Amino acid sequence: MAIAAAAWAQGKGVVEGRLLDGTNPSAVARGVPVEVLTLGGGMSVIRTSATDAAGRFRFEGLPLDAPMMVRANYRGVNYHGPVSFDAAARAHVALTVFEPTTSMQDIRVDGVRMAFEAAADRLKSVETVVFNNRTRPPRTFMNPEGNFRISKAPGILEPPEIEVTSAGSSMPLVQSALESADGKSYYSLYPLKPGLTTFTVQQLLPYGTRSYAYAQKFYQDVGPIDIGAIPQDLVLSGAGIVKVQEDRQKGFAVYRSAPIKAGSTVVWTFSGGTIAPEPESSGDRSVTAVPNSVGRNAPVLGPLLLLGFILVLWYAFNHIQDGSQKAAAVRIRQLRERQEQLVDSVADLDRRFESGSVGRQEFAARREEAKRELRRIFLLLRKP
Repeated sequence: MAIAAAAWAQGKGVVEGRLLDGTNPSAVARGVPVEVLTLGGGMSVIRTSATDAAGRFRFEGLPLDAPMMVRANYRGVNYHGPVSFDAAARAHVALTVFEPTTSMQDIRVDGVRMAFEAAADRLKSVETVVFNNRTRPPRTFMNPEGNFRISKAPGILEPPEIEVTSAGSSMPLVQSALESADGKSYYSLYPLKPGLTTFTVQQLLPYGTRSYAYAQKFYQDVGPIDIGAIPQDLVLSGAGIVKVQEDRQKGFAVYRSAPIKAGSTVVWTFSGGTIAPEPESSGDRSVTAVPNSVGRNAPVLGPLLLLGFILVLWYAFNHIQDGSQKAAAVRIRQLRERQEQLVDSVADLDRRFESGSVGRQEFAARREEAKRELRRIFLLLRKP
């Protein structure tokens, strides 16, 4: 009986679903590749198929004891949906896909925030760029030459780190920073789906001489940029730059730039700054977090609190108690968002390993860490 029960649990699941075209509801997404990914023992494809003439798909004989997701690749963009079986071992997954576009029309930069910190012989920077895709009808922006681009800062010490928070999600996803053929910029291929997509870029710049000329080309129109500087005596100068606040007690200053037109290159000069030595045991590359009491300047220095934000969400995922039905629904949605982000992250890690940009030891460690978190999320989602 035990063997029969185990066999039933491992191969009785049925997943049915349909692809819905969010750009043209009357269109049918037929012949689209669809895969089932299992996540419990490492991300792998266990079933493949394609949508039929009505845009539907069906998978049978799926395990019930492992977390899974459905992935559809529609016109070069991946769309994911979590699998949740009911008491009858059936699951329904409806994925909304969008037609692609290479036009930036109706896609705007809603805001840019920047922060710089002088530490030891380096200048650490964090830049957050928010894209708002308001295409009508809604489309996904996908450009093979790069969906988000940042020019290469002079003397940058290593490739930047890029994190993406996609539309409708609350968790960041690490993305590879790809270098352009001319060596003048970095870019990300992460698609801009309808809604808000946020890119956060961290860079390490040389500051051994206590002076640095930062140059950046902007590829879209942006409004005035609020720029945090740490410590407060780190001086920022350049055309259109004004200091709007300085807080010696908190140890930061805030500058503001003039609006910047697409195609323009700004040159800002950093100088001075009382440098505090970095802790010997610290290998953290993120910018030092500023206390919460910075008050109204929190939106300026928000990127500096990214690590704390992630830790808060981690705590919430693991310790929050189910209260009202609304709170439970929010928690489940956050867990599923994180699950989807981890799937993308592992896929990106695999590509980086295959291309040789990530070493075997780092690849194994990060993949194992992602697998552990996926298993934990799967167990949390299975709780009543």
